[in-house]
Amino acid sequence: MNFAWSFPQFIVNPLSNGLSDVVTAINWVCTGTDGSVTSSSSGTVNLSSPNPAEFVPYSDITQQLAYQWVSQSISMPAVEELIAYQVKQLAQPVTQSQNPPF
Repeated sequence: MNFAWSFPQFIVNPLSNGLSDVVTAINWVCTGTDGSVTSSSSGTVNLSSPNPAEFVPYSDITQQLAYQWVSQSISMPAVEELIAYQVKQLAQPVTQSQNPPF
């Protein structure tokens, strides 16, 4: 099972407490793939006000930093576990939808 985390959108406050381009939230997507079966989960993480000494403006955010911020707010392993379960169910469904026999 392969997992890919992406961060397709950031919510940015142009000015907050004297700081410019402050990221206040990150939208995330985790996609799990096993062979030809794929499932995803997504959400939003709200960030607390930044410490001015550690502030990183929007233009300097990296994939690694976004991953770190999101991982501090949600259980990424739990998200991956849920997606793995969903992929397994899609690959080997317990029940099937069928058209009526008439």
